Amino acid sequence: MSAESQLAVAVGHPRRSVIDAAWRAIGPGVEVLSSGDGGPLTRTVKRILDPLVLRLRSNPQYSAPVVDAATAAAMRDLIVGNAAELRSAAAWFEALKLERRRQRIRSGNAQELYFPVCFELAVTKGPPAQHDHETAATALREVHHSRDRTAMELLHQYVASPDVVPALAAQLDRSWRDVRASESGQDIVTAGFMAELATVLGAATGHRAAIARQRVWSAIIADATPYNLGAAAHLESARLPWSIVELGLSSAVPQQPPAVSGGADGDRPLDRSVVNRVRATLRRALDRDALPDIPLLCEEEVDRACAPWGLLSEDKQATLVAGIEVSVELAPLDRSLASRYALAAQIQARLRKEAYVLHARRYLAEGGPIHPRQQQVVEDLAAYAQPYLSRLWARLHGRDVWQEPCDDVDDVRSLLEGVARSVSLDHRQRIKAMLELQVAG
Repeated sequence: MSAESQLAVAVGHPRRSVIDAAWRAIGPGVEVLSSGDGGPLTRTVKRILDPLVLRLRSNPQYSAPVVDAATAAAMRDLIVGNAAELRSAAAWFEALKLERRRQRIRSGNAQELYFPVCFELAVTKGPPAQHDHETAATALREVHHSRDRTAMELLHQYVASPDVVPALAAQLDRSWRDVRASESGQDIVTAGFMAELATVLGAATGHRAAIARQRVWSAIIADATPYNLGAAAHLESARLPWSIVELGLSSAVPQQPPAVSGGADGDRPLDRSVVNRVRATLRRALDRDALPDIPLLCEEEVDRACAPWGLLSEDKQATLVAGIEVSVELAPLDRSLASRYALAAQIQARLRKEAYVLHARRYLAEGGPIHPRQQQVVEDLAAYAQPYLSRLWARLHGRDVWQEPCDDVDDVRSLLEGVARSVSLDHRQRIKAMLELQVAG
């Protein structure tokens, strides 16, 4: 750092610190827009504070990395002065998320898409009125209709061309035949790999243990075992440590080549057609301009669909195998089952404390009648690996498409924990919807 820069830091105020302090001064009511330590989320700054509160285009002085005392005071006044609107925006975000789950919308990142909309609603309408589902539903329609329509129309037009599907089918046939395990399906040696995985999924306290865990994960990513296991799933003679059907990853053993279009497109990740996979990518994409054109996107997805575990990158394949090992340890309804891995035990303990899990366990013990929606949750809890791996695979697919790495072991462990939280959130929402229907009835 130059002498001038050091002097600027000494006499000025780091922009991020100014925003952080002003945000904390707002107090309660903005938790959903805040990080775990109480400061604003990065997306809160990017999508609400910078463009809509500080208005950087009109006030470029607020964008400097270090600001003087007068500018810092003005920034604080603007942020704290919008406290009521920010609290209302947080309430609207909760309302839009609830409506999003009710409509089963999965496209795009909710924070990225909805934060500006929520602030606009806060300014124009104040906080959401109780039971005002219509405003939230209208806002979601406006966000998603124009956003989703154009890309989907282009995809449908492309695959409707008479030469496209046959060409993609020929590519799929070649790609499927090109996937070969370096060991035969009956001879894949997994003992060493599983021992390393136990270190990654185990408890690690202290700096040295954390470094060792990262070193082991780097070795796992470079190991051929995850690739070989996924490739062996294509073989009739394969002897995998788990059943891909029982795990909910595939509807058949051995795994069958996916269709290009149509075909089996249920909840089984490895059964989904190439076109449905591309459609999911387009729905999730925050920045479609960063994606390849539709033809190249389809060609890449053909190769990905044929790759082991339906994922091209070795780190994603290894992460899925780690997730499989965690998932088979999770049995929220069975209090007697002990986990081999510390990470699985940690997730398991949290799941078993969920109120809806305790309620389901009590219902089952008493043998009383169960509402159909609650029955779905009970079935998910009884075969927990299926909803867990379905959601994990979807997240890894997104990372694979966007080439986002899974090379940091702490990030991978956070992902494996986060998937369980996401499944629980879905379960709670289903039960809440059930209770709302009962009250309405």
